[in-house]
Amino acid sequence: MPSCIAWGEEKTQVCSETADQGYNECSQSEDQGYNSCSQTADQGYSECCTWWPCSWGCKALVWVSNVVCVAWTWVSNIVCVAWTWISNVVCVAWTWITTAVCVLWDVVTTIVNAILVTIESIVGWVLSAVAFVVELIEAIPFVGAIIRFIINVVTTIVVMAGSVVDFVLGAIGIRPEKILRVCTVILKDEKGNAVATNEVARQFLQLACDVYKRDANVRIVPSKAFQYNTGFAGAETVDDSWIMVDGSNSDSTLLDVPCGSANSALGLPASGFQLKASTLCFFGAWRRVAGYGAPVTCFIIRDVTDALGCQVMFTDYATIEGSLTWPPPSPRTLGHEVGHACLLRHRCVDEDNANMMGTQDECSPASTTLPDRANPRFSEWQVLVIRASKHVTYF
Repeated sequence: MPSCIAWGEEKTQVCSETADQGYNECSQSEDQGYNSCSQTADQGYSECCTWWPCSWGCKALVWVSNVVCVAWTWVSNIVCVAWTWISNVVCVAWTWITTAVCVLWDVVTTIVNAILVTIESIVGWVLSAVAFVVELIEAIPFVGAIIRFIINVVTTIVVMAGSVVDFVLGAIGIRPEKILRVCTVILKDEKGNAVATNEVARQFLQLACDVYKRDANVRIVPSKAFQYNTGFAGAETVDDSWIMVDGSNSDSTLLDVPCGSANSALGLPASGFQLKASTLCFFGAWRRVAGYGAPVTCFIIRDVTDALGCQVMFTDYATIEGSLTWPPPSPRTLGHEVGHACLLRHRCVDEDNANMMGTQDECSPASTTLPDRANPRFSEWQVLVIRASKHVTYF
């Protein structure tokens, strides 16, 4: 079922539930109003003086007040019911207008993408060869990292500025499917042994695919040629073709990288990861340099020494701590780090322990609550930020 239609059905159900709740509140308010009128009238009668004409005048005044009270309650209930009905009609109408726009855009992107993917799958190799030269310069320690940082900042600002309209449409519920490309690489240790199994990598990726599609209508796809997709399908099913095992051995410089070290962003690790991304994920080089739809390269390494994963802002790669058995300590790590690449920040798990970006470190004082790592999700605001990222595009 298309995600746009699924979203429309979900919102229609919300409209219906809101209307039912509104009608119930109207009914309860009406009953309370009549009861209040009756109680006030009874109290008024009981407090009236007992001698005529005082008692007659008092009871007449109480009766008139009760009539006004009952009439006002009746009118208020009519207005309440009418407003609830109008609100429900507007809610349903707006939901299906936005859904229709969303579905129409999915049709357009499906057709256009079929053409553009074919062209890119042929021409992209040439463009990536040109971009490869730029990435070799970016792989120079320190100097290249600064150049890469500047390019990434500029491309991020440009793409996000161009996403303003899409951001606004997303805020009002028009969220056609967008695409996020990933290139996943498992490193080998000094002895030539992969630091993680393909099964672990598949599960990392599958969880990310499911959550990004479900919450943000963003389809995660492998960065490779002839990758056709449509908004009229569920999340991708990950297989071994998504995963690349590095053909060369690595040393501790790349296998055991602390996330908190500035050197991991500027020095030898960054240069090493940049070079591996350029060679192992060659097809996406032109997008990384141009910024539009830049693939996120996910390196599965032996140990992120002070975390489970790491993504340095304004870089196009993330490091994820590997495992030879499933489940690893946190199956959401890849999706979490890709979220950082899309400019999402951490959230305190005390506020939302199921959030994909939840962490104990963000809490002050430190939290003892553990994040729900098996069934994470994104908030509405996070969805809008993800969809505005340079990594997430329609084409």
